[in-house]
Amino acid sequence: MNTKKRIDGDYYIETINTEDRVYVTTNTMEVDGNLVVSGNITYINTEVLDVKDPFIVTNSSNTATYASNAGLLTHKTASTFAGIRYNSTDNKWEISTSTSESGETGTWDEIGTASAGSVAGANTQVQFNNEGNFGASANLTFTDTNQLNIAGNVNLTTGLQLADTATPGSVANTTVLYGNVAGSGGTGVYFVDGSTADELVSKSKAIVFGIIF
Repeated sequence: MNTKKRIDGDYYIETINTEDRVYVTTNTMEVDGNLVVSGNITYINTEVLDVKDPFIVTNSSNTATYASNAGLLTHKTASTFAGIRYNSTDNKWEISTSTSESGETGTWDEIGTASAGSVAGANTQVQFNNEGNFGASANLTFTDTNQLNIAGNVNLTTGLQLADTATPGSVANTTVLYGNVAGSGGTGVYFVDGSTADELVSKSKAIVFGIIF
């Protein structure tokens, strides 16, 4: 049968010894009201945890700027962990596949910063790393799926490689370079400029052509 106990004032159940416990055995336990648990450790032994709140707050004891890191850890083995944490010293989120139960050891890799949340520059400008932030320039743009525009000098440390390709179409006010099998010019470097398409001539071929013609 149902049993209901009404209490006027606080209601205490208190054990005497530090090792004493209070056990409640039931299929379902409902708490109609707020539940406050005061202690250093809370164990939840369950297969499914259903939380309706959109945000879970951790490190709530820190109410101002603090130096400690905070995040979420998961067991890999009995003594190794993986996790995600917020590094408040460097102001960035980090992820680790190997750390300790304190979340302070191992290797942590950056996955995002507060200052790099949006793109820089105008539409079509290519993004680049600008001292840890997104940078952009009107001199470096990508206008469609096959054209990169660079307005300025291009510094190459190893050389320019042109893969063999079919003759591309002409581009207004532009000389297009492309690679193909070497022909009579001996270079394999070709160009298209308006209605003109031909191969650049090597020095040795130029000497031979000069003698012949």
